[in-house]
Amino acid sequence: MELQIQRALQDAGAMTEFLKELEPFVYRVCYHLTGHQHDAEDLAQDSLMKVCRNLHTYRGDCAIQSWVYRIILNTQRDAVRKKKNVTMVELSETASTSEGFETQVNMKMLIQKMLGELTGVDRQIFILRFVQDLPLKEVASLLEMKEATVKTRLFRLRDRLKGHL
Repeated sequence: MELQIQRALQDAGAMTEFLKELEPFVYRVCYHLTGHQHDAEDLAQDSLMKVCRNLHTYRGDCAIQSWVYRIILNTQRDAVRKKKNVTMVELSETASTSEGFETQVNMKMLIQKMLGELTGVDRQIFILRFVQDLPLKEVASLLEMKEATVKTRLFRLRDRLKGHL
């Protein structure tokens, strides 16, 4: 990966290839943060532009994905500050007559409703821990919080989720 980053810094074609490889990862994280396709596309585009502009500042002291996570989170915070009243949750499922499917959709709607009610940091913690399946230590590092604080917030989030279910 280090060699690929060095080539990307020296050659525009290599930078394009590097960004194409990162794009699915970036979009997936953005979609989980926003819950909406169009917002995720905008956030992913802004994040990839920042990665391109700031790749020369990557020191290699952490995984490239962690560095990109930080850029995505900061870009999302900036976007939320710009748009104070952004609706960030949308369910894009089609209706079905299957009872199991209806239960699954209802559960997803309930979780998305709860996610929509969460503050920015709690939402980020939930997504990084449960959707992206990152270890607590990495979640704490990415959000620049103490691990104990992340654990406490996760415990409260689980209680709220249980209350909704």
